[in-house]
Amino acid sequence: MRTRRTAQPGAADTTPGPGHPRSLQRVVVLPAVVLAVAVASLFAARIDPLLPPQPLLLTVLQAALVAGQAAALLFRYRAPMPVFAIVVMLQTVLLVTGGVDLGQGSLAVVISAFYLIRWVPRPRAWYVLAAVALTSSVVVLGVALGGAQPPLLAFALVAGRLAVEYAAPAVVAELVRNRAYLATAARERDEMIRREQVRDEAQRRRAEQTALARELHDISGHHLSGIIVTAQAAGTLIEKDPLRTRAMLRELEGEARAMMIDLRRTVGLLRPDPETEGATGDIRVSIGTPGLGDLPELIDAAVRRGQSVTFESTGDATHLGPVAQATIYRVVQESLANAARHAPGAKCMVTIEYLPEATVLTVENTSSLHYRDIIYAQPTPVHDRANHGYGLVGMHERAKLIGAELTTGRTETGGWSNRLRIPNLVQGAPQ
Repeated sequence: MRTRRTAQPGAADTTPGPGHPRSLQRVVVLPAVVLAVAVASLFAARIDPLLPPQPLLLTVLQAALVAGQAAALLFRYRAPMPVFAIVVMLQTVLLVTGGVDLGQGSLAVVISAFYLIRWVPRPRAWYVLAAVALTSSVVVLGVALGGAQPPLLAFALVAGRLAVEYAAPAVVAELVRNRAYLATAARERDEMIRREQVRDEAQRRRAEQTALARELHDISGHHLSGIIVTAQAAGTLIEKDPLRTRAMLRELEGEARAMMIDLRRTVGLLRPDPETEGATGDIRVSIGTPGLGDLPELIDAAVRRGQSVTFESTGDATHLGPVAQATIYRVVQESLANAARHAPGAKCMVTIEYLPEATVLTVENTSSLHYRDIIYAQPTPVHDRANHGYGLVGMHERAKLIGAELTTGRTETGGWSNRLRIPNLVQGAPQ
């Protein structure tokens, strides 16, 4: 099973800590290389005729010290700081016992310094590196100055070891660490962007579903109200006036066909278009097809169903955009449908006033003997929608969409009034 580590913010992002996952091969390969290089170096020194012979006991001691370095490097991921201190201590012993110029353990020091800077948090890693390196250098320099080495050469060798064994691997480790940090930050940024895109897509889909549900409700509610009213009237006149009944049935058939056409057109928005698939667009604009020019036909259809509707318009409507016009149309449509359902026989008045500062739509109906005692002056809560429908909720949502204000409630005479006020200058309103 592969283990995934989650980076935490701060200085410890790249700290391995206990149980840092590494394969056995990666853990063993560097210590094996260190041991092999040191053994080869010791063997070459033993057989080189140009070098003075070295006691066998000293060679064995040096080999043991290098083996100790290799063994310590096995734990460089779990405990980089103690490993670095042990490796440098063994290297110091090597230099003291074998001479300043001996370097069998230098590779182990380079590796341990690299892992110290790579994995230990800042600034502790640099403090430990500087303290241990300076301590070892002072010891080695003291031994060199007390021996046969010239002082200038001793200082040069110690300075060179500081640069090669400590400074160079530390700089490389810092570059690798920063690169890894930037890569982690880039991955986190990409993941955050991906989550934002998923969330935006989900919000867009919810908005589309809400808009489509609202559109389907408005269409079906309007047509079904007309069908119900016409069917009731036809049932009343079926014996008294057969000719009028047949005309109403034809009107009923026409209303059903119109409903089917509107529903097919709206449901068609759910099917992907090969030519536009993947394109981004505003679902509210695509489904907001009705406009002010469609109002006379809407009112005439209500009159043909038997409703008493008057329409009056004053002013110039050229400043209204397509979404605002569609909102006016749907509010009128829903208001007339509600009047037909809840106040059959009541008179309805539709008035649009195009004022300099706003457009005001008022749809008002008188009281009816059959008026149901239903209170819905405020938007219906979500948990009550199953009982009271989505009509007023949809109207309020449409009004909010364009920055308008919708006021609904009973009139003083017992009827009902829906008043929509659309400011003409609404910043950002999709009119």
